[in-house]
Amino acid sequence: MKIRALFVTLSGLSAAAVAVLVLAAVPAPAGAIAQPVGPAMPEECVCSRGLRLAEAPPSVLHNCQCGPLQCVVHAQSGQLQCR
Repeated sequence: MKIRALFVTLSGLSAAAVAVLVLAAVPAPAGAIAQPVGPAMPEECVCSRGLRLAEAPPSVLHNCQCGPLQCVVHAQSGQLQCR
């Protein structure tokens, strides 16, 4: 039984060595090219008609798509939150 265990161990080590050699021979993929990231400034926004939250005092939320940004605007206070 010791010979069989030795054979299994050697087979596993051989397989691991072959895998390491194969992975070392494969060229690494080209690195990603970083795009310059400027401040996230919306250029043009498209907004929903608004969701009325309260009648008195009037409170309306608008969902807006501003380029890659998705924004929520509280119309009465002018607060804007984008992500």
